[in-house]
Amino acid sequence: MIPEQAKRNTIIFDAFVKMQSVFEQYPDKSKITASISGGSDSDIVLDMCMHFDTKKEMHYVFFDTGIEYKATKRHLDYLEKRYDVEIERIKAVEPVPLAVKRGGLPFLSKRISQRINRATKKGFCFADNDIDKLNISEKKWWTNELGGKFSINKNYGLKEFLTENPPDFNISDYCCFGAKKKTAKRFYKENNIYLNLTGMRKAEGGARISRQSCFNNATKSHIASYTPLWWFSDNDKAEYEKLFGIVHSDCYTVYGMKRTGCAGCPFGSGFELELKIIEKYEPKLHKACLNIFGKSYEYTRKYRAFKKAMKCRERLGIDKNQITMYELTAQGG
Repeated sequence: MIPEQAKRNTIIFDAFVKMQSVFEQYPDKSKITASISGGSDSDIVLDMCMHFDTKKEMHYVFFDTGIEYKATKRHLDYLEKRYDVEIERIKAVEPVPLAVKRGGLPFLSKRISQRINRATKKGFCFADNDIDKLNISEKKWWTNELGGKFSINKNYGLKEFLTENPPDFNISDYCCFGAKKKTAKRFYKENNIYLNLTGMRKAEGGARISRQSCFNNATKSHIASYTPLWWFSDNDKAEYEKLFGIVHSDCYTVYGMKRTGCAGCPFGSGFELELKIIEKYEPKLHKACLNIFGKSYEYTRKYRAFKKAMKCRERLGIDKNQITMYELTAQGG
């Protein structure tokens, strides 16, 4: 049932209308899951579902990656009590620590990690530039023929950095697959799930913006997916929180985080700040992050310093072999 207060905001009301329509198309709610991450967006998805899933037939699922905040787990307990619903905790098929050991460390973004992984698996040496070892797609990436967001030049100085500082450890996005996608896919198959709800929003940007709508039909390899908050702006989200009295986890209200995910994930551009927060509030988790992702953190810092120095040289018209004042300062010179 669509609540009265939803009518105060057009986007929120439309989202409820769409959810009602989706549930009418998928009447067997026991075959529907809502991914509850403990994040602020999934809090709203859960609240919306409660207005329609009155018999609590849906599966509300938390996929435990093996590197989660204690604050998140406490919040799941709170949500269960508030809504009188069970949130199933599903352990990862391959927890992040294991997935990293098996597949490699994340670096910068999923797309970049995939590219680097494919190139190194083919025996490509970044320093030697032996592009004949690459397939057509990786070759076009490395030579900057793809253009736009798929270009290696989208990340300033990355090609030059990889050439001068080839990684001495495996890089990949496998941890996302092993800990999340693989786990979810197994759960969907075992429970004959045909629709999954998430809290993804277009306003968050990133790779998700390639998605065209709030609903994706099932394919041979994926079940249907629905993102009720797809059109929510940050303001719409804030208004929903006020209208329905949404309470978020300590990650937001105490730690001061803007968003959550796998703790300390190197894919996050703000991982340095996140690490400081984790060290303060969850020191054991901080130690785990350093043990798991340490090499990736250091390599990312090295790239950022390289990029900054490269921009400085370019701005001042200095030859690439000359040392800038920034580099001297960084080296203690």
